[in-house]
Amino acid sequence: MRIIKSAILAVALLVTAGAAAKADYFVWRDAKSGMSLSFPDTWKIVTNQKPHDVVTIMAPSGRAHAACKVSVSSERRFLIYPPRFGADVQELNFNADFWDQYFKMYDDDMERQTMDDAGLGRGWAGFTEAQYQTAVPGPWMAKRGIAFATNYFDKLYVLDCSSHRDAFADWKGAFLDIAHSIDFFPAYHQLMTGNYRNFMHEPRLDFPDIKLRYRDQY
Repeated sequence: MRIIKSAILAVALLVTAGAAAKADYFVWRDAKSGMSLSFPDTWKIVTNQKPHDVVTIMAPSGRAHAACKVSVSSERRFLIYPPRFGADVQELNFNADFWDQYFKMYDDDMERQTMDDAGLGRGWAGFTEAQYQTAVPGPWMAKRGIAFATNYFDKLYVLDCSSHRDAFADWKGAFLDIAHSIDFFPAYHQLMTGNYRNFMHEPRLDFPDIKLRYRDQY
């Protein structure tokens, strides 16, 4: 009987330990743009630094100052293009030149890698990994971080995550998890034909002119 009770107690302790080790996540949504993201509940929301920032979160990282921020701004130049051109819009506009302008606010010689055709939320994103010096947020320090920029519908979304340069390898996985959690309120129907049947490959209707001068097709 004692053996059975000991076994039950051991199982209970293992279950409790497993439950305690499992992190809870907080889901945050921007009421204006509909953008959402999730992060561990051990992180905290802090004051935004710039006008277009909608949320800034900091990890319990001590002097590493690991943090992420999301900025949202109006971007209506590409509304004339159908969603299927999203990758082209990204490659031509949110590329290495875009990141050159973005990182002008920081000091130190840039060491930066960029990549096209990444993803953020429901949009094609430009991606960069860079190191620089800054005091935002926190004290002046050498930092390394990752950033994504995407245009979805009429908004430009930029996710920027960074930490002290020496601690970046420890926090990069958490930064990418936050990037993967980001979602936008859907602005386009998931099917090209919307709620209609898929008529794109059906035979066309042919209407000849009464004098057979031309034909209209639908």
